[in-house]
Amino acid sequence: MWRITSSFLILVACGGDDSSQVDASADAAIDSADATVIPDGGQQDAPADVVIDQVPSYDLHTSDRAACTYKAGDLTTATVGPNVPHGNALPFTHIVFLMMENRSFDSYLSKLPSYGVTDVDVADDSYTNPEPGSPPTYVHRYHETRYCILNTAHDWGLVHLQYDNGNMDGFVVTNDPGGERAMGYYDQYDLPFYYWAVRTFSMSDRHFSSLLGPTWPNRFFFYGATSWGRTMTPDTPPLNKTKIVNEMDDAGRSWKIYHDGTLDFGVVFGPQYAGTSMTNFFNDVANDSLPDLSILDPAFNGSGQNDEHPPTDMQKGEQLSASVLASLMSHPNVWQKTVFIQTYDEHGGYYDHVAPPAACAPDSDTPPDYAFDRLGVRVPMFVASPFAKKGYVSHLVTDHTSITRFIENRFDLPAMTARDANAWPMLDMFDFQNPPFKTPPTGVPSATPYQAQVDWCANNPPGTGLP
Repeated sequence: MWRITSSFLILVACGGDDSSQVDASADAAIDSADATVIPDGGQQDAPADVVIDQVPSYDLHTSDRAACTYKAGDLTTATVGPNVPHGNALPFTHIVFLMMENRSFDSYLSKLPSYGVTDVDVADDSYTNPEPGSPPTYVHRYHETRYCILNTAHDWGLVHLQYDNGNMDGFVVTNDPGGERAMGYYDQYDLPFYYWAVRTFSMSDRHFSSLLGPTWPNRFFFYGATSWGRTMTPDTPPLNKTKIVNEMDDAGRSWKIYHDGTLDFGVVFGPQYAGTSMTNFFNDVANDSLPDLSILDPAFNGSGQNDEHPPTDMQKGEQLSASVLASLMSHPNVWQKTVFIQTYDEHGGYYDHVAPPAACAPDSDTPPDYAFDRLGVRVPMFVASPFAKKGYVSHLVTDHTSITRFIENRFDLPAMTARDANAWPMLDMFDFQNPPFKTPPTGVPSATPYQAQVDWCANNPPGTGLP
């Protein structure tokens, strides 16, 4: 198959989370650039028969959700079907959710086929992105050997340039100088625990961030199924809008936010959302006193930063994730009734070859330039639980509001916007009738950081360009 893509003829400056850095002329230059025919390396949807096979029989409204039929207030019994497993009929009590930072699916998990996971859509080393200039030269994907990399561009405007109307060819140019670093990826040696977890439990190769933009609005989408028109990091959210934790309160359900650093993200909504120490999470697991919903935040800054946001050594985040799962699996009474979900708020500017699909606009709050009618770049997502299907790869499209919808489905909560109302709640990833992991799996690899990489990060500036 072939496709038409625009060759970048300009150099777009990269920087922090400030979409104002993108000049309107950049869009115009890309739109008017000479078209070049190249082999298809962009959008590649999973085979339709595979996806159809994964749709549960009780899901009667796949096409209706795709048409954005449903609205705020709808329950999953209306948006999926009356026989959807929901509420207290589901055999688990606790949902534990960890959201890390700024990694694309291909940058982390594209070597899964060499690890034995073949039913997965990944880019190989033949995929490229153009350097700026005419005629363009192309940068191939490569194995990244440095664990601390200079931050890559992921602002609202720049991510739309990376997406480039589905061509997925703007990652190098938006990160220049040194934009080649956006094409790097890690493998099973670099991320042994993550590769083990996604191969062992259930993962998705069609999970996308919620919008083509940075951290804060994507995290807003998890909390409220919208960003209330916000597109930047940082930005001030409205303080009086309904969030998933408010729905939990209204239903008489318990929740806590645990943070491994000084503060959690939820505090941006007000001091009443200031959480408690991650130490208390491990204590609550040990004492079998977890709330219904646990939201875990890594350390976002400081010497202990472990959110995996570049230039942070991603090994530290992997170590945190492994410790959370180890705690759950080592307490059988808790493990038997818990679902653990992990994902990444957005791709952080790293390349991914799958073009994000269209999405339902959540509400009437719209920015002045682009609409909220498309999902963001693809990111890793996996679930670990006694009920997680063994070695399963979901090809059904989800985003962060699907995690929100999973919570709503478990506790019979209504949708907050049209986005979560029409989101698939990830139920294909579970076998509630015959739990595959009543006994937790063994053979978990060490997530202890490699000392040589720790030393490299301590003694060198963050990597840029090619190694």
